Amino acid sequence: MAKGLVFGVTNGIITMLALITGMYAGKVGKVGIIAAILAILIADPLSDAYSMYISEQNNNNRRESAFDVGKEAFLSQFILQLVFLLIIVFTPTVLSGLALCYLFGLISILTYAFVQKSTFKEVIINLSWIISIITITYFSDVLVHKYYN
Repeated sequence: MAKGLVFGVTNGIITMLALITGMYAGKVGKVGIIAAILAILIADPLSDAYSMYISEQNNNNRRESAFDVGKEAFLSQFILQLVFLLIIVFTPTVLSGLALCYLFGLISILTYAFVQKSTFKEVIINLSWIISIITITYFSDVLVHKYYN
């Protein structure tokens, strides 16, 4: 599977789940979460795609190849993150949106693992890393809310 696609899928899922979880932990309202997701939806895929493009060019790859990697990273990440935004927009509460985001993230990760023909061990390791990142984000933001509230 293409390098840009792998990066975009992985980064898109982790970034959105950590962002939404952290904002929920910090007791941010729905409008604030939507605004944050929009900011990430614009900046994250573009900056990551550009970074992938520059990285590929610095590895002496053809300009077209570097562009393709950047384009794959952008499209995969943007589409995934757009789905997370739509989930939050169309669910009645932040908590229900967060639950659906977790479900969508899990389905996306498992589908990706199936397509990649990942072993069960690889899936468990990847899920463990993702859960760890989200957990750290949650408790960090709970502490921020507790300290500054």
